[in-house]
Amino acid sequence: MKKSSIYFLSALLVFTFFNSSLCQNSDNSEREVSPIIAQNITSQDDTTGMSEFVPVEKMPSIINQVKPVYPVEALKNKIEGRVWLKVKVDINGNPSRVVVVRSTNSVFEDAAVTAAKGYKFYPAENKGKTVAVWVVIPFKFDLTSDKKSGNDEKECYFTNADEMPSLVGGMSAFMKKLTYPKIAKKNKIEGQVLIIVFVDELGDVVATHIGKSIGYGCDEAAEKAARSCKFIPAKHAGKNVKAMIVLPVQFKLK
Repeated sequence: MKKSSIYFLSALLVFTFFNSSLCQNSDNSEREVSPIIAQNITSQDDTTGMSEFVPVEKMPSIINQVKPVYPVEALKNKIEGRVWLKVKVDINGNPSRVVVVRSTNSVFEDAAVTAAKGYKFYPAENKGKTVAVWVVIPFKFDLTSDKKSGNDEKECYFTNADEMPSLVGGMSAFMKKLTYPKIAKKNKIEGQVLIIVFVDELGDVVATHIGKSIGYGCDEAAEKAARSCKFIPAKHAGKNVKAMIVLPVQFKLK
């Protein structure tokens, strides 16, 4: 890959935070799979209304958790998978909005959303007052005998930890892993791809998802580069935590 072919818009790894486990109830039954922009993400491309920053001293913690029902179709075809949901926890500890961030198979999305609406939280707090915040919750659908249906994740992915993940080697390390697709060059495709990256407490990339696409192989190239990167993990209250970040990648031809 020629570095001269690729320019990156300021590579602010924007992250967003939360604590504990999962999420719940909402009158809003819509399942959205639109561009994912989490708390603290401020971008010109944010049209979802989810980018507001809310100062938080204490994040929500789970009171009641509901296991998702394993979809019949998935059971019949022996399909396993994972779903990541963004849930806005209101000042009373109830989910007021549920958004599908990513899923490995759409067959699990409705089950995960329904389960999330059954959750109850201790609400987030700031300066002694409860506040509404977004959290991201992973659901794992596993056919093994001891985990028939449910969520084995004990923590949500932070979106605003004390220290957010940072690329080992910086953006120069990312650039070395990124290739400008030939078809994109041929068609003179330029633009910005937003990659949602889930980083665990060890600094490994658990999953990626396209938040904004430009096609022509650029999305896949950006995801491939992100998945091959190593991060310095996020820290909160002195310990490593899972975090979700948004990585803007700019493709531009000279």
